Amino acid sequence: MKKNINILVLLVLVFVSSCRKGDELYISPNNPANPTAAGLLTALEVNTFQNAEGELARLSSMLVQHLAGSSGQYQAYQNYDITEGDFNNQWEGLYSGTLMNAKILIDNNSSTNPYYAGIGRVLMALNLGIATDLWGDVPFSNALQGMEGNFTPTYDTQEQILTTIQSTLDAAIADLSKPETANVIVPGDDDIIYGGDPALWIKAAWTLKARYANRLSRKDPTGSANNVLTYLSKGFTSNADNLEAKHSSESLNQWGAFQNQREGYLVVNKRFIDLMQANSDPRLPYFVSEVEGGGYVGGDIADEQVSSDASTIGDFFDVDQDYPILTYYEAKFLEAEARQRLGQNASGALNDAVRASVQYVTGGTNTGATIATYNLLTATREAILTEKWKAMFGQMEAYNDWRRTGIPNLTPRPGSAGAIREYIPVRFPTPQTERQNNPNAQPIEQNVPVWWATNP
Repeated sequence: MKKNINILVLLVLVFVSSCRKGDELYISPNNPANPTAAGLLTALEVNTFQNAEGELARLSSMLVQHLAGSSGQYQAYQNYDITEGDFNNQWEGLYSGTLMNAKILIDNNSSTNPYYAGIGRVLMALNLGIATDLWGDVPFSNALQGMEGNFTPTYDTQEQILTTIQSTLDAAIADLSKPETANVIVPGDDDIIYGGDPALWIKAAWTLKARYANRLSRKDPTGSANNVLTYLSKGFTSNADNLEAKHSSESLNQWGAFQNQREGYLVVNKRFIDLMQANSDPRLPYFVSEVEGGGYVGGDIADEQVSSDASTIGDFFDVDQDYPILTYYEAKFLEAEARQRLGQNASGALNDAVRASVQYVTGGTNTGATIATYNLLTATREAILTEKWKAMFGQMEAYNDWRRTGIPNLTPRPGSAGAIREYIPVRFPTPQTERQNNPNAQPIEQNVPVWWATNP
C-alpha cells in the first residue's frame, strides 16, 4: 500500500540536518532517545528516495549526457564548474540522514526484529553504494561513531567498501529468511516500498548483490560475471518486484518537483533524443516532453549557450509518479552483460531487458517488440550498454556504467562553449564540510577514476 507522506516535511523535520557542523556529521540527529522501528524505517526509506532521485541523480544525468544544463547553477555544472561546496548537503544526507538511521535500525532490532534489521541492511548497502560510486573511498568501518566521540573517521578503500556491501547484503538475506515468529513486531505500512514483505526484500538484496558484483567487470571479468548470474538467479523475476521510490500528489517525485520549480534549468540532451529517435523508441514521449509547437528538440552542449527552450523531462517523472531505484530490467541488462563477457549468447537477456524497460516506462501500453530485436551477432557489448544507457534515463546507474565501460562514447562540452575542463568529471569532489572537519578526507581531482573503473 502506498503511503501519502510529505517527503519534504519528513526530510526537514525528522532526519536530514542541512545546518549541522561537520564535526557532528556522524552523530544521529534524532531527537527521540529510543526511536521506534516503524518511524525509523519510514524515514530511512524517504531519505533513500531523496538520495537516489535528488541532486546526485540530476548531476549524474547531466554528466552522462541524458540532460544538459541550460540555466542557473546547472549552466555552471554543464561547464564542468563543479566544486566541493556543491555537495555538503548531499553528503550529510547520506551519512547523518540515512546511514546513521540505518545503523540505529539495525542495532536496535537485530536480536528481536530481524525483518526490520534486514531491511535496514539492504538500505544501508544501497546508500553506501551511492556514496562509494560517486566518491570512491569513503568512511564506513569506523564512521557513524559520533556518540562515542569519533568525529574524524578514517576512509575505507572502495575495494573494502564493495566487500562490505556484499557482506551487509548477505546478513540482510539471513535476517529476512528467518520465520515471522522470530520477530516481536514485523513491518507493515511503515515499509513504504514493499509493505513488509520479506520475500521481496530478499529478491532486492540478491539483485543489489548482482549490481555490485558487476562493478568488478574490469577487475575480475569472469568471476564477476559468474557471480552476477548466480545472484540474479535468486533476484527479481518481473517488474512487479521493482524497488521504487513511492510517490503521490502529497509525497513528491523529486524530478517532477524540480522541473516544476526550476523550469528551464535542465533540458534533455540532444545526444539522448537523437539516439531515441533513430529507432523510433516508444519510450521517447514518456521520457521527454514536446516543445511548443510539437516535436522533440534536444539541448546541444556544443552550443555556446544550451537552449532553455529545448525539451524537458516527460510525464514519466511527474510529481506523483514512482521512481525506479532497482529494477527487473536492470537485472536483465546485468545478465546480458555478464553472458556477453562469458562468451555466451546475450540476445535473450538483452531483448528481455529492453521489453521490460519499455513495458515499465509506458505503463504496459507498449510491449517493446519493435525494438527488442537483437540476435546472437548483434547483442554486442556496445549494444547492451547503449541500450542500458537509454533505459536508465534519469538514473545514476547510467553514469556508473559509462565510467566503468566508456560506453557510449561521449564527447565533452568544448572549451569554446565555456567548459573549464577538457574532460567529463569521472568522480564528485570531496565535500567541503568533510574536507575541512575530517583530516582523513583528501581532495582528489575529478579526472581520477574511482577504483572499480580502473584496470587491475
